[in-house]
Amino acid sequence: MTGLQFVAAIVNSLSWPAAFILAVWLLRSELGEAFHQIQSLEFPGGKASFATLPGYEKVIATVAKETGTAAEDSITRREQEEFSVLDALAEAAPGQAIIYAWGLLEYQLNMISDRVAPDQPHGWPQVARNLEVLDNWPILFPVVLELRRLRDYTARSNRVPSSADSARYVSVVQDLVTTLRAAATSQTVSGSDV
Repeated sequence: MTGLQFVAAIVNSLSWPAAFILAVWLLRSELGEAFHQIQSLEFPGGKASFATLPGYEKVIATVAKETGTAAEDSITRREQEEFSVLDALAEAAPGQAIIYAWGLLEYQLNMISDRVAPDQPHGWPQVARNLEVLDNWPILFPVVLELRRLRDYTARSNRVPSSADSARYVSVVQDLVTTLRAAATSQTVSGSDV
């Protein structure tokens, strides 16, 4: 085999995979939309079904109608369900539970920040500055910083936290989310900027 024949054989063997990868890359948005619409998938030796979940707003409205409570109570109940999932995850995958718990806390911080200063960008320094209007923020701020530091350590470290440490972290985050929601609500009721 000559050098040219060798190069031709390599190009020929790589042309179909390269064409496939290029086609997938060019059609990635259309393929993504198609995958989101798939209800079930059959393949030799099995079948997979994908349940589509209703939108977040529809879930809150349904729960509120069924129980006869306000939408705010439904959100609180949903958060409690999320934290019960995190409590279970703390046993099975402690590191993931810490990272997910921080995500829920960060979401709550961003939501309150949006209520305080709706036109400000998200990002830790800006959110912290926006939340300074809360009466108990000087007490809560060091706790949030420590939780953030522990999340960063967990994400960067090869060391897996214990289930007990993870459960404590989830519990503190849940208490902090409840406290933040109550503080934002009380300042809204009392006529503050929140």
